Amino acid sequence: IKPLHAESYYNLGVVYGKLGMYQKAIEACKQAIRIKPDYAQAHDNLGCSYQSLGMFRDAINAHKQAIRIKPDYARAYLNLGSAYGELGMHQEAIDAFKQAIRIEPDFAEVHYNLGYAYLITHNRGLALKEYGILKELDRDLAERLFTLIYR
Repeated sequence: IKPLHAESYYNLGVVYGKLGMYQKAIEACKQAIRIKPDYAQAHDNLGCSYQSLGMFRDAINAHKQAIRIKPDYARAYLNLGSAYGELGMHQEAIDAFKQAIRIEPDFAEVHYNLGYAYLITHNRGLALKEYGILKELDRDLAERLFTLIYR
């Protein structure tokens, strides 16, 4: 790895994360951020690694930093919403998912997560609305949400 190449450390962090080596992923992402503090993807991946270790507050902070750097970063909003959901902060999760959809309306994974969040908060009607949208975007995710709605 080139010592001052942030993207290399970021990519290493992604690989470590895929291998389930989350502590090493955190270290690699932090190194990328030290080199390039405004590297939104590195902050977001750092948050994902924290989430994988159950460190949801740290994850939220990392995802928020990614969003501060890159306000139109839909995936960071998705990941932020997921971290909020893990802490039972369902309204915050819903708000983050809605923001992701404002940025990227056809982001199927976000519609699925939003539908699931609506189910958790006992809003079946809105969950069904997300199912309807998902049918056009990703039939597999739509069927998964449908199963949850009618289980």
